[in-house]
Amino acid sequence: MNCVCGAKNKDSVKEILAKRVAEMVANNPSKATGAMAAELEASEMDVIRCLPETMAKEVPKGRFDEIVEEVSTWGTLTVIVQNESTIMEVKAPFPKGTYGHGYYNLKSNSTPIGGHIKASELSAIFFVSKPFMGLESHSIQFFNGNGNAMFKLYLARDEKRQILTEQMEKFVNLKNRL
Repeated sequence: MNCVCGAKNKDSVKEILAKRVAEMVANNPSKATGAMAAELEASEMDVIRCLPETMAKEVPKGRFDEIVEEVSTWGTLTVIVQNESTIMEVKAPFPKGTYGHGYYNLKSNSTPIGGHIKASELSAIFFVSKPFMGLESHSIQFFNGNGNAMFKLYLARDEKRQILTEQMEKFVNLKNRL
């Protein structure tokens, strides 16, 4: 992070970023963290670290295996992978994986989700509970050392656009356990 109002040192940059994020959340709690990051010229990971404790909890990155193993039992989730030009969303169960060739390899015949996660580049994991587009939203977000999202797992909704109660309970239990 090398931005935010021309701050002269790392501590003042963090303080200024925290203040600006708090102002943004107060003005519009539904504003996406990626949009906040772009506006503040900061990484999304740094923005999430500045969210109130009621909205974000960072957990040890060493709990990656435990988290992905558990969420593979939760049923359909919204899996998001994004870059500066695209946001891809897939609603499907998140598969279990295995390690090989330097990646955590997702493979399952029962879900369209597949691919390869370079888990060694994982820097931070967050449980995020923040409104999005006026709706309650809960996710587990995985970030690399550059502060960019590797992928995000959002809880599913029912036909009335409400978070599935069973998934919410599992999310809260896992977050509290870690």
